[in-house]
Amino acid sequence: MTTKSQYYAMIHIGAAKLGYKDDADYRSWLESVCGKRSAKDCTLNELASIVVTLRLCKALENPRIKAVRGAALKDDRPTGAQWGTANKLCVKLGMVDGCQNPRFVAFTVKTCKVSHPRFLTRDAMQKLIAALNKWLINNDNKEMKK
Repeated sequence: MTTKSQYYAMIHIGAAKLGYKDDADYRSWLESVCGKRSAKDCTLNELASIVVTLRLCKALENPRIKAVRGAALKDDRPTGAQWGTANKLCVKLGMVDGCQNPRFVAFTVKTCKVSHPRFLTRDAMQKLIAALNKWLINNDNKEMKK
């Protein structure tokens, strides 16, 4: 699990990549994102949300997603677009850390009959994306019935 100090480091790196290197600019940006002028005032969930925002803005690389992807240069491996779609669906399903979430790994193992997501093929990834979409629709239907 990521610690607060690791989140602080990621937030400062991402903000700097977005161009918020000056302290006043950084604090204004942080306030616009989470309503607080200091990352130290944020809860763990708020810090995770800021990091997800930075990743969506392409200000941070997600090293765990790279590790999960496996050998991307082979012809039968999932494309970057497929991984991006799967990551977005995971975030919509409440998995803040996307494809690195243990729920995603377990769902992939169960759905695609592979031992780890890094062994997915393009066809298996299509099946997985369809299953994630169905999961999202089922959650929406449950919310509508409430």
